Amino acid sequence: MPISDSELHQAEQEALLWQARLSSDLITHNQRAEFQQWLTKSPENRAAWQDVNAFWTGLDSLTPADIGLEPAKPVLPFAKPRRLSVKTGLALAASLLLTLTAVYQQLDFYPADYRSSTGQQSEIALSDGSTLLLNTSSAVSVDFSAQQRLVTLQRGEAFFTVAADAKRPFVVKTGAGEVQALGTAFDVKLRDDGEVDVTVFEHAVKVSSADGQIQARLAAAEHLQFGRYHLSAATPVNLSRAGAWHQQRIVFQDKPLSEVAAELERYRPGKILIVSDGIKNLPITGVFGAADTDLALQALEQSLQIKVRKITDRLVLLSAK
Repeated sequence: MPISDSELHQAEQEALLWQARLSSDLITHNQRAEFQQWLTKSPENRAAWQDVNAFWTGLDSLTPADIGLEPAKPVLPFAKPRRLSVKTGLALAASLLLTLTAVYQQLDFYPADYRSSTGQQSEIALSDGSTLLLNTSSAVSVDFSAQQRLVTLQRGEAFFTVAADAKRPFVVKTGAGEVQALGTAFDVKLRDDGEVDVTVFEHAVKVSSADGQIQARLAAAEHLQFGRYHLSAATPVNLSRAGAWHQQRIVFQDKPLSEVAAELERYRPGKILIVSDGIKNLPITGVFGAADTDLALQALEQSLQIKVRKITDRLVLLSAK
């Protein structure tokens, strides 16, 4: 009997969950035995595991072409998690927090020519032949003239593939400074604290902080971070991991839970709050599908000594078990 798309999707989601469990130092012998039972349960499980495991183990050897420098197709909004009953006071507090967050985001997005909602990506073809891929919850404005092609990143992250035009420099502007294309493909991420991450996938860019510090040439497979008053040194970067979000996957390599939670929060409506200080630095290694952050949270709960509680459909609390 033919295998349905839903069965294949279920196997892939379970494989991602097992990958996260097996990457944890806290996995038990019984859990490893359960994994072997799951793996031999069906051909779909084995195929899904091979795909997920190959993606993870092959990250170090993949080239930029392997991850696809062409922007990915937009993804659909994520389904809202199941609503749970809560005490009135906590519900009101959560509602206030989320209302304030929504207002802030709307102000931050104004004005914008293009934007993506939380949990969505948006592919945009510009008038000069360049393209950009907006990651989740991102916004840009575009101002092309006869002298310059200017894109202002107001929020979030964007991957740029730039068309050649020697007479009109292509510049990405942020509140902390500017990134000028000297070649084809690069990624710019504006963090919530105003810091900017720049990763070059092809050729090079020039980076200038707001106070005049300059990195004249940031080359392919290099990354740096800058703010209004500082510019870090260039460091080598794994392009496969850096570009995983182009394929709607999120990769963590020994990252603290606080950083993982902040990144997952970008892909779902509402907030993820860590309410136990003792778990903030727990190391996380894994690959998660950006389209199902509920599954990622489930993997964290099952792999670590943490408890995940959903308060309303837009607030998640992480605490120690």
